[in-house]
Amino acid sequence: MVVQDLPDYHEYVQPVNIELPPIEIPELPTGEVIPLPKGGILKKGSVTTTNTYQTIASHVVTSAKTFKLTKILISCDQDVMYQLRWAGTGISAEVLVMAKIPFTDWFPYAYYDMLGDGLKVVDIRVKYPSGGSAGICNVELVGQEVE
Repeated sequence: MVVQDLPDYHEYVQPVNIELPPIEIPELPTGEVIPLPKGGILKKGSVTTTNTYQTIASHVVTSAKTFKLTKILISCDQDVMYQLRWAGTGISAEVLVMAKIPFTDWFPYAYYDMLGDGLKVVDIRVKYPSGGSAGICNVELVGQEVE
């Protein structure tokens, strides 16, 4: 359908030439990029949750080595609370994980330095929250020991 007596806008549009300055792309270093920590240590466990914390996955850190946490994975069929601990002390907040939604958390290289003495343990504890109910909870703890 053509409407009569409308202005012809293409007559008012004129092309404009814009000249952009040259772009300099910096030289990037070559080589393989390895994200750290790499992992290599995998501890996992499964438990039926209760209303008190239970340790579900743990790792004893080798004497004179530092444990670098890579990731944790938590999957439960009911709501669950978890806490990450080092040498019996909580190093994370108590975190609520919703039922049937797997929870993965990745950690930066310098998240928390855990220098081992052959006795100290990094672990994950779980329980069901107030008003919750027992369920099966599966956990993976992944990290790397470095000099």
